[in-house]
Amino acid sequence: MNKRWNNRKPSSVNLVISYPAFGLLRGKAVNISHNGMFIETAAISLCNYSEIELTLILPELSDSPINIQATIIHNTDNGIGVMFRNEEDNTLVNTLHQYATTPVHQQAV
Repeated sequence: MNKRWNNRKPSSVNLVISYPAFGLLRGKAVNISHNGMFIETAAISLCNYSEIELTLILPELSDSPINIQATIIHNTDNGIGVMFRNEEDNTLVNTLHQYATTPVHQQAV
């Protein structure tokens, strides 16, 4: 059974992962909530509980890059599940909540 604290919205957002052991990696967020996301990555194993930084643009909300501090929570063969660490940043939380709760059909593709 898949337990989630928050609903995740399907997405297709390219991003960059800053991972201390490897440097910069490319990924794609395939679902996003206001407190986490699942990111498809290349076939590389990333350690659970590692702290990373994500850089992405949500064009529906802003043209400026968003930097998100996150922790890797789990790994699969396809990618990683992360939890955001920016809970104290109300602007970021509000932006992610707005994105995650906007119906898919209202977003630009």
